[in-house]
Amino acid sequence: MADGDSNYESWETAASSALKGKGLEELTTKTFDDIERFPLYTRERNKSLRREDGLPGESSFARGSRASGNLLGWEVRQTHFATRTGVNDHILTDLENGATAITLNGAPESAEKLRPILHGVYLDLAPIHLSSGSSTVQADALLEVCGDDESKSESLRSNLGLDPIGRLARTGHSVLPLDQEINQCAEMAAAVSTTFPRVVPISVDGSTWANAGASDSQELGAVLSAGVMWIRALVEAGIDINAVSSKLEFTLSAGPDQFLTTAKIRAARVCWARIVNACGGDPSVSPLFIHAETSQSMMTKTDCWVNMLRTTAACFASAVGGADAITVAPFDSVAGLANETGLRLARNTQLILQEETKLSSVIDPAGGSWYIEELTDRVAMSSWKLFQEFESLGGLGNALLSGQLQASIAETRERRDKDLAVRSTPLTGTSEFPNLDEDELVREPFPATNEVHGEYRCEALSTFRWSVPFEQMREATGLSSQQPLLFLANLGDVATHTARSTFAKNLFEAGGIRVVSNDGFDTANDCVEAFLASGCQIACICSSNQVYSERGAEVARQLRSAGAQLIYLAGAPDLVKGLDGEIDDFVYLGCNVLEALAPIHQLLAG
Repeated sequence: MADGDSNYESWETAASSALKGKGLEELTTKTFDDIERFPLYTRERNKSLRREDGLPGESSFARGSRASGNLLGWEVRQTHFATRTGVNDHILTDLENGATAITLNGAPESAEKLRPILHGVYLDLAPIHLSSGSSTVQADALLEVCGDDESKSESLRSNLGLDPIGRLARTGHSVLPLDQEINQCAEMAAAVSTTFPRVVPISVDGSTWANAGASDSQELGAVLSAGVMWIRALVEAGIDINAVSSKLEFTLSAGPDQFLTTAKIRAARVCWARIVNACGGDPSVSPLFIHAETSQSMMTKTDCWVNMLRTTAACFASAVGGADAITVAPFDSVAGLANETGLRLARNTQLILQEETKLSSVIDPAGGSWYIEELTDRVAMSSWKLFQEFESLGGLGNALLSGQLQASIAETRERRDKDLAVRSTPLTGTSEFPNLDEDELVREPFPATNEVHGEYRCEALSTFRWSVPFEQMREATGLSSQQPLLFLANLGDVATHTARSTFAKNLFEAGGIRVVSNDGFDTANDCVEAFLASGCQIACICSSNQVYSERGAEVARQLRSAGAQLIYLAGAPDLVKGLDGEIDDFVYLGCNVLEALAPIHQLLAG
């Protein structure tokens, strides 16, 4: 599209015509942070608030912290559980087949137990990252293993994963008060910097907040507030302000919204550069290292193969945003420990994007997109506002300990719950296009981790997976003593009922309700006879508005007389007249699926 106003006006005219009388505002959507997303962006109409950076590596770093971007590729990480049987073999397989770094979950607290896990791993070539929230004891064990070859101490690039505030948020417990744990970690970081200058001691894990239900701006605002907390602690521990960024790693959650994920990663660099500059440092001296991790919230147990599509989109968005490292969750990780297939596909997702799609051959893949430029600005502004709110409360720690952060995330979570229930955010294979005949995915259960709990200090933030309500309905029908069957009372020929019958079948099966379909019936008697033969207790009438007005009430009464305990109608209630008292509920585009199906589940449970 050309830049000129005349061309924009031409598009407006064409779009208005296509909308058949509806306004262009119908094409404008909002994020959970109330950021408006317009249908078209041009230089004249939607100028970037920040203005476009001249080149990558130049302030404000939206286009990347380095002039070279990701020309050398990003760090391909895989996550493994330290207590898994054969974990060393899994790690070596990953590293031999394209992974370049490993995250170790539940690392042991002694070097003696850690050494066999990392046997054969060249630590100077393949960084080992302890999972976010690791203890100083676990960090000491890794440092001892790293110190086995003192000649390589200056080249080692591991990550100690010290994130006491993230651990507190996930568990609600800590051994020491938060400020004491932060100071302890800062002192360790200062000590480590002399012996292992390239080891990153501190993790700032935004996925903790994102997986609990936070919006993108809430996640980034929390990450920025945590970063400022670490600036204060590390500087006080004796680390120069220009070296602080090299002691931190930011982890951001990568979701299925491609553009929003890309904008969030870019906005993180913009905001962090502003913070470092305000603290008297030079953000270009030590660029911020961003690790993107595909969201756990978006993963589903049902039709989990679709998870590969979600993680691929998230990985692509992370790479376009300029993430320095990416972790892709295996498609089967929700069911338990990923098998070899899951690990291989997760690894190859990154390798294909990096090598075959040539994402690492372009310095700034998002460069020149007015949409992404403005979205970056909007996310940065929204996140900065929330960051300031956290700081006004005394920092992220106080916001967490007081419960205000949890309350804020709960509000966003409630909004997202409603969005998922009406399927404006569809979950393919779960809330839409379910397969009730799929085989259950069975995987080895996750091993226990040695997470330190200590004293209760605040409400814990649990992981919020979007698909859980639908999965619970599927499980409930599977455990029901009754056969979950619903009869589609299709009236008229296929052309008349197919749109609504297909919609209804999709909706009911999303809740685990197996549907008996048919080609349609010309008379009410034929429909009722088929209903009786089906053995169903529930029916849904599907046809056109005209047929509803002519025969809908009669068919509903006869179905009721034939034993139907619940009768639904496919169509919005304001479009169907004369059926008051005959229909128990209506199913339509935008209805709350969970509420609509609740009576069925109550019936089955009773």
